[in-house]
Amino acid sequence: MKTGNRCLFFLFAVLNFLLLIIALAVGGSGIYLWVVTHTFNIFSISFIGAGIFILLMAVCSFCLQHSTFRLTIYNIILCVMSLIMAAALVAFLVKRETVLDWASEHINEEKSSDAYEKARQHIEDNLDISKYILIATTTVTVLVTAFGIFYRCSMKSDRDGNYNRIRY
Repeated sequence: MKTGNRCLFFLFAVLNFLLLIIALAVGGSGIYLWVVTHTFNIFSISFIGAGIFILLMAVCSFCLQHSTFRLTIYNIILCVMSLIMAAALVAFLVKRETVLDWASEHINEEKSSDAYEKARQHIEDNLDISKYILIATTTVTVLVTAFGIFYRCSMKSDRDGNYNRIRY
C-alpha cells in the first residue's frame, strides 16, 4: 500500500471513529428523550434506531481496507443515509413546532398539568441538542463518504497500475 493510500485510509478510519462517537450521542439522545417523556414514542425510537444503525456502519467500516466492492456498498449506504439525515434536518429547521408537537404528543401526563409543561420544555431543549447532533452526524457522514470515495479511487488506480506493470 502506497503512502498516499495509507494517509487516505487513516483519515477515513479517524472519521469513522468520529462517526462511531456521534452514533453513541444519537442513541444516547434517544434514550434521554425516552426517559424524560416516560414513554417510548416514535421520536425516541427513531433516534435510538438511527444511533444503532450508524454505530453498526461505523464498526463495519474498519473491515474495508482492501475491498473495493465492500467499500462501494458502504459508500452507497452512507450516501442514502446522508440524504435521509439531510431531509430530517430540513424538517427540524422548517417544521420545528410540528416536530415538537409530534415528539410531545405521547407524554403520559395531562396537557394542562405542570408535569406536561415541564416534560415539553425538556423536549424543546433537547430538540435543539438533537438538531445539533444531527448536523454533526450529517457533516461527518458526508466527509466519511467523500474520503471513502477518495480511498476507493486511490485503491482502484493502485491496482490498475499494478495490473499494467505485470502485463507489460
